[in-house]
Amino acid sequence: STRSPGAATSTAPWMVATSPGTSMIPSAPAPSAVVVSAAASVASVAFVVVSVAAGTVVAASVSAVVSSAAVSATVATGSGAASEAPSSELQAVTSADDLALIDRTARSTGRRWWVFFSERLSNRAITKAVELVGAGAIGDLVSISGWAPHSLQPTSRPDWFFNPMLSGGILVDLAAHQGDQLLALAGPGITEVASATVRNAASPTCPQFQDIGRMSLRHTTSSGRVVLSDHHVDWLSPSGLGTWGDVRLNLVGAAGTIEVRSNIDVTGIDGSEHLILVDGDGARRIDCTATDVDWAARLSADIASGSDSLMSHEHAVSACELTLRAQAVADGSYSSGG
Repeated sequence: STRSPGAATSTAPWMVATSPGTSMIPSAPAPSAVVVSAAASVASVAFVVVSVAAGTVVAASVSAVVSSAAVSATVATGSGAASEAPSSELQAVTSADDLALIDRTARSTGRRWWVFFSERLSNRAITKAVELVGAGAIGDLVSISGWAPHSLQPTSRPDWFFNPMLSGGILVDLAAHQGDQLLALAGPGITEVASATVRNAASPTCPQFQDIGRMSLRHTTSSGRVVLSDHHVDWLSPSGLGTWGDVRLNLVGAAGTIEVRSNIDVTGIDGSEHLILVDGDGARRIDCTATDVDWAARLSADIASGSDSLMSHEHAVSACELTLRAQAVADGSYSSGG
């Protein structure tokens, strides 16, 4: 999910900054979009990245890092004024202060901010799982288990990637997607971090690097229903896997279960985006090929109309905030090699 550093700037009054290699095509102003621009020295940024022309999203890119020691992000206000804050970004943000600044600016100006959670928004099987849970296919959701190993490929990573003070730590990086999936599946509510842990298991030359992490959450929905949620992330995918990670999502409901195998069905059926549903009628695979990957169209519509078809501002903030809290809990008991 992280990308190589490179300059990223935007002068368009409504556009979010991009990672390297992403074209930016300014068009008519989109007053509902929060503006995040970056100084020329910025390595790259990880906010949702979007260019809009004639009402169509024409470019998007996410998930890179900015060193807080070297750069700052500028969040434009509705009057055109700007406030600056140190920026250390891997998912959308890597500090509570940065998140508070973005949230405060968005709310005070009426402008918008999105995070592109690609593991859900660009995967048909996870998208379908969210639809099935929302339709009651497995009854009331009881628990969620997420598994997201990644391939490290250390020679492709810049030095800052291995320093959690600059990268934010493994939960802020990889588990942000897990937090997003919890909220998409269970709905808004209050999320408690029951436990969280990180460690360096297999990277002896970079003792501070976190290559494995876990968080256990207790989510109480707005209706008072409790959903237990456990998530594992790591940088330990073996090179022989054939893809960047054997990402899985297991859902338990009061009347059934769903298993998603996002990228690969190991030694099973070829391809990606596998979904297995078990209910009172039996076990079966669900074909997800007809499921729309429509995040770009929904985002474009939201920019044009001010709607929340992609995600609400509260969703984006909550997904980032719960991951930041989990990382803080884990860091409090972390020691390299522990």
